[in-house]
Amino acid sequence: MSSKSHLKVIDGIKKEKPDYYVLYSKIFINELQKASDKYKTAAEYDKDTLKKLIWSGVKMIIASESRSNNKEGLESKFSLVTFINSLLALLTPREFQNIFPINKVYYAEEDYWKDYFYTRRYIECFGEDKVIGEEIDEFLWEYQNWTISHYMLEMMGIASDLRKLETGKSFMEEFIEEQGLPSYTMHDGVGGKQYIKNSQTGEVTKVKKPRPRYLRVVENEK
Repeated sequence: MSSKSHLKVIDGIKKEKPDYYVLYSKIFINELQKASDKYKTAAEYDKDTLKKLIWSGVKMIIASESRSNNKEGLESKFSLVTFINSLLALLTPREFQNIFPINKVYYAEEDYWKDYFYTRRYIECFGEDKVIGEEIDEFLWEYQNWTISHYMLEMMGIASDLRKLETGKSFMEEFIEEQGLPSYTMHDGVGGKQYIKNSQTGEVTKVKKPRPRYLRVVENEK
């Protein structure tokens, strides 16, 4: 006599994605509060405090990309970036590498891509134990690390968005205009229909969305 087993498929429990901005902000604010109670200026921070603030601060800025981008929010993020960069400037390249190791990515020299060896050569010329100081912007640009690259993109995005609020144009739009190239903006029209507008000519083009594959035209029977 055989018995049959009945299997039932049930939905698994969905885990909510953590809000990394809130998590890193809490770490950053907590470390900053402890540092403020102990030291008068950032230049006095001990290395452990400095590294914790830098690590959580950089992660916080990266995670802030999904937050509000109104003028107040952008100005607040820009102030934070400025402060974090001032902390980064207190490090030497050797200390910097302990927090954000160089990406172990290698390219052929003829490819002209920045890789591990490019960064190592840059640091050797710069001085591994020299305080980065006022050269922090150039150092961040030359340094190859995925987290730092993401941080730089977010930093430039914040500055560009602020510029657009002040002048009506982002840095990229200004550059394109200087080169005599047309730029395009997306707009919502009547009935939710979208259109693209040429900033130079004012020409408008309707956005045609592709028909989903699962839809097909059915002819009516007469």
